[in-house]
Amino acid sequence: MQLSTDSPTAAPETRSRVLAQSKEELTREFRNLIRDGEALLRTTSNMSGEALAQAREQFRDQLAKARTRVGTVSRVAIDRGRRAAVATDEYVHASPWPAIGAAAAVGLLIGVLISRR
Repeated sequence: MQLSTDSPTAAPETRSRVLAQSKEELTREFRNLIRDGEALLRTTSNMSGEALAQAREQFRDQLAKARTRVGTVSRVAIDRGRRAAVATDEYVHASPWPAIGAAAAVGLLIGVLISRR
């Protein structure tokens, strides 16, 4: 059973995993688009006239589909990011001291790393 990020019982790890998957999907779509564009350039280098127009039309169709998929994935990622922010805000308000301790530890770690340079 997979927990949705809508679920109040979804753990922060589940939310971050789902967000990472959305990011991977978005990256994959961009790579596919670049690959298709490069393939179009290779195949159309010696074409002219009708064949070139047909190849361009096919690429336009692929580009439109990719834009739709990227738009969907990015909307999902944005929505999940907002939900994660809300969940984090609720957690910090419910348990401020652990959040303050974690922030202090991260700040200390960053300070140590910067001072070593």
